[in-house]
Amino acid sequence: MQNNFVPGNHQSAFFEWTAKTDNFSVKERWWRWKELMEVGLPYRCELQLKSHHNEEYSGEFAVSANLETGEAFARACFSGNTFKRASNHLSDGYSNFTLIYLLAGRGAIQRGKYFTPMNAGGLYLVDLAQTITHDLVHESRSLLCRIPRGKIEKYFLGPEDSRPLEIDGSRGPGLLLRNYLLLFPQAKQQCAFVAPEILFNPISDLIIACLQERRGNLPSESESPSRLNTIFRGACQLIHKHCRDTDLSARQLAVSLGICPSYLHRALRYHQTSYVSLLRRARIEAASAQLLSTGRDASILQVAFNCGFNGTSQFSRAFREELGISASEFVKRSFAEKEELLKLEE
Repeated sequence: MQNNFVPGNHQSAFFEWTAKTDNFSVKERWWRWKELMEVGLPYRCELQLKSHHNEEYSGEFAVSANLETGEAFARACFSGNTFKRASNHLSDGYSNFTLIYLLAGRGAIQRGKYFTPMNAGGLYLVDLAQTITHDLVHESRSLLCRIPRGKIEKYFLGPEDSRPLEIDGSRGPGLLLRNYLLLFPQAKQQCAFVAPEILFNPISDLIIACLQERRGNLPSESESPSRLNTIFRGACQLIHKHCRDTDLSARQLAVSLGICPSYLHRALRYHQTSYVSLLRRARIEAASAQLLSTGRDASILQVAFNCGFNGTSQFSRAFREELGISASEFVKRSFAEKEELLKLEE
């Protein structure tokens, strides 16, 4: 069996792992596949070959992972097997979710009394912090995504959401999710020097949108001006409070507000603005205040860095677009006006 680890690949920010059964005789393939999967996967599990599976086994598994966040994307093609994560496996502490997009084949997922049929074209979200049996029969092809628990757990309602979730991939965010998964390998290949999280973030964002749509939040909230106003006010307050943080992002802001990023952007559009515009305005306001408090000898570069800008070029452009004058001219005029007022008071 081929088992290629490429942790030292400097051309990609991903950790790559591939496995194939092609190099082994038909009799060896199943136990070689079972051994590799049970040892190579980041959690404890057991694979079984049952009578309804294809005995002339073949398998291929290719993973691209972001080791910093734990997110991963995999392409799998194999002859079918039963995957079990029983109570004795849960002591490993693994608690992430797996998103399964079944391209071909059929099967079922069972957790306790819940039984979810799996059909080609279906999207399924599975919680691997719980016991589960996942059975795929005959030849199957699927795309798999590992989703860190912290990214989506807060969007689950409770025990009723602990069962395997089937996502509607025919409309709305589910349709976008399905298409994004299909395009992910191509995007990864063409964006070799893009940070992995930029490619992975849309997956969790779309899952969150699917969860909220399932709960009925999106339609009701999108029609409520008062709700959009509340989100907008909260966003403005947080942006002004944290605008100096260079790591601030729309995604972090949405999580702090308890909503999905797409809903945040919708609330901002309702007020005819955007996250980028609000952040830039808040940073310029902070920079203006710092320039006035520092005095005539204020360092433009230092103020730019203190207020979240990457340098003077970005800062100068944003300052002029917001206030219509340069930062140095702003300081000059402000202190000239202050001196005139002092003279008048005398």
